[in-house]
Amino acid sequence: MTRRFWYRVCFVIARVCLFVSHPVFRVRGKENIPAGRCIYCANHSAALDAIWFLVALNAKDLIRIIAKQELRHAPVIGWIMEKFRIIFINRGGHDVGAYDECVQVLENGEQLLVFPEGTRCNGEKHVRAKTGAIRMAAASGSPIVPVFITRNKKLFHPLEVIFGKPYSISQELRSADKAQLQHAADETLRIIYQLGGDSYADHIGENRGVLLRG
Repeated sequence: MTRRFWYRVCFVIARVCLFVSHPVFRVRGKENIPAGRCIYCANHSAALDAIWFLVALNAKDLIRIIAKQELRHAPVIGWIMEKFRIIFINRGGHDVGAYDECVQVLENGEQLLVFPEGTRCNGEKHVRAKTGAIRMAAASGSPIVPVFITRNKKLFHPLEVIFGKPYSISQELRSADKAQLQHAADETLRIIYQLGGDSYADHIGENRGVLLRG
């Protein structure tokens, strides 16, 4: 049995579970999904966000996903994630190996899912965006596709995934300083929350539109 076969089996199971837990599931902006390489940048508020994203994307094969290193050691789940080529990253420091693997994945024409917040942000919890996705996009020349996934999820309540329009990152960011990278990461996070009409978008970052190209 191939990885693609098991992915489709898992996809069907996830879709059934989604129908049971959230009978109303809406996907908007699918016309914005590119055919080639890209970095999907999504907000992160629940453990199953990656699953709901994959159901919304409905791709023929599993795209590459970044996950925290701790999940690699989780019984059964860690083994399954390794089989599905999940890229594990050490959130406690600069994981050069994982970063290089992500850039190589993009240069090979694959797609990648990143959660710029790096942790679950539900309720009133918010954190500053991480800059990894911006650096990967600049290094590989890959567009970023912002994605908003419903926050503060409740069982049996509607769940929505919104794909925004892809945009490119200026190549100047390949040699940008930390402050410029942070501003660009904040702008990406603002666009994500703006997709969902979340008022938090108005409070992200001090400078907007830094080194971004439509």
